[in-house]
Amino acid sequence: MVGTFALAGGDEFRAAYEEPDRVLLAALPASVGRIVIIPTAAGQQGPQMALANGVRHFKKLAPRATVEGVLVIDATSANDRDLAARVASASMIYLTGGDPGYLVRALRGSETLAAIAAVAARGGIVAGSSAGAMALGEVMRWGGGWGPGLRFVPGIVVLPHHSDHPQALDQARAGLAARIVALGIPTGVTCVSRAQHPVSGDPDAWEVLGHHPVTIYRAGSVSQAAPGETFTV
Repeated sequence: MVGTFALAGGDEFRAAYEEPDRVLLAALPASVGRIVIIPTAAGQQGPQMALANGVRHFKKLAPRATVEGVLVIDATSANDRDLAARVASASMIYLTGGDPGYLVRALRGSETLAAIAAVAARGGIVAGSSAGAMALGEVMRWGGGWGPGLRFVPGIVVLPHHSDHPQALDQARAGLAARIVALGIPTGVTCVSRAQHPVSGDPDAWEVLGHHPVTIYRAGSVSQAAPGETFTV
């Protein structure tokens, strides 16, 4: 993976995310660029409110940062070159929750998707919550089964709003390819990608931020990572 990715369990921009999101902000370059909120997943459910909540949340955490919303709400606006240029110039992008299938359909092959990829490629932060986090994975659960995500985070599927307690393995992974790892992320918790595990040195490590454990469903095993712990997939 190139760039930093953050996968949040849902109900973003609330008090529970202040601590995890401060960690994300600390990872931004010294010359903090713009933080851009993209409410596409809420395009049919009140995107203006999702956008306003995100701007208010990050302005509280980083008063000196430039925080703005980019109203990409459908396939047409996702291909608006002016909007995509605003996305491309960000240092951090946050995809809100909502409808994951709608989000993927709106962004697939779009100018905005290319802009998000450009931010990641130069080492920026790409974050998503609930539907936004699901869409960043290789596959996601929607429409009664598994469908392709935007594949920014290969080999991972996100199960948002997850309980602190593991599900049965066959239930959590039913129909999922063996090589894919499912992450059960509770509300108020964010998994942040790291270049490598701090102890083993293995690549593509993830750190758990928040106050609940993340459940890791691999083919044949279930484990958990506690807050503050780092794991690899």
